[in-house]
Amino acid sequence: MSRPLWTGSLGFGHVHVPVRLYGAVSPKQVQFNLLHDADGARIQQKRVCSADGEEVPFEHVVKGYEIRPGHYVEVTRGELEAFDPQASRTVDLEDFIELSEIDPILFDTTYHVTPGEKAWRPYATLAMALRASGRAGLGRLVMHLKEHLCVVWPRGRGLVLTTLHYADELISQDSFAELSVPGLRPIETEVEAVLRAVEARTVDFEPQRYLDTHRERLLAFLERRARTHGVREVPSEAEAPAGEEVPRASRAGRAAGRGEAREPSTRGALRLHQQAAREVRERTPREKTVGTTARTRREKGDSGR
Repeated sequence: MSRPLWTGSLGFGHVHVPVRLYGAVSPKQVQFNLLHDADGARIQQKRVCSADGEEVPFEHVVKGYEIRPGHYVEVTRGELEAFDPQASRTVDLEDFIELSEIDPILFDTTYHVTPGEKAWRPYATLAMALRASGRAGLGRLVMHLKEHLCVVWPRGRGLVLTTLHYADELISQDSFAELSVPGLRPIETEVEAVLRAVEARTVDFEPQRYLDTHRERLLAFLERRARTHGVREVPSEAEAPAGEEVPRASRAGRAAGRGEAREPSTRGALRLHQQAAREVRERTPREKTVGTTARTRREKGDSGR
C-alpha cells in the first residue's frame, strides 16, 4: 500500500478519531519527456535571466509579487514561512450539512479516509452516524502548507474527504458577456423535442462504461511505434532529471571510468554531459540519425530539389 498523504485525526466536540488520508484518484495521463533528436539525451530546463540571457544559479533566485505591472515586491523564504498556516494534525468538523447542498463546482480533490492504528471502532461509529444522519461534516485541513476547506462524508465501507474551493475563488458567470444579456425565449416545441431526446438516452450512471479511448489509442500507437521503429536508450550521463544534482560520488566514478579529471561541482558534470553528447553526434552521421517525422519530411524535400 502507498504511504498516506496525511496522518492526523477527525474531531468534533470531545470525539477524536485517528485517520490517514490516501489519494482517491490516480490520473492516467500519457507523459512525454523532451529529448535531443541528435543523441536522445533529455532536455534540461534552465533558469535564464530575461535581461542578459545568462543562466542564474538557484541561490540567486528570489520570489517577487507583481504589485502593479512591471513592479515587484521581493520577499525571502523566511518571511513567507511566517505566513504559513498553523500546522495541525486535526480536522475539526465545525458544521454538518447535506452533501447535496454543495454546488459541484466547488469540489476540488478527493481522498480516502482510513482508520488509524487501533481506531476502527470510533471510525466505524463516526461513519455510521454520518450515514444515518444523511449529513456530511465541514472542516479545515492544513496540508502542503495550505489551509483547505473540506467536507467529510460516508461512502461505501468508509469515509472520504474532499477539499473545496473557497467561494471567492469561483469565476462568476456575470463576467461573461454572452451570459449577461438575456437571450431569446426558447420555442416550446423545440424544448419538448430536446426533452424527448434526453428521455430516450437516460441511463443509470456506471462510470466503468466510460473509458479514456484517446489514451488507449495513443498507448497502442506508441507500442506499435516501438516495435516498428525501435526505442532509443537515453545516454547514462543524462539519466538524472533536469535540475537534480548528480551525486558527487557518481560524478567522480564516471569521470574516473573515462580517464578524466574529477569535477568538484555540478557545472563540471554538465560539461561532461555536453562533451559526451558532442562525441555521440560526431560519431553518428547526420543521415543515419533516427530523427523525427518532421525532419524526415525536410530531408525528402531537400532530395527533391
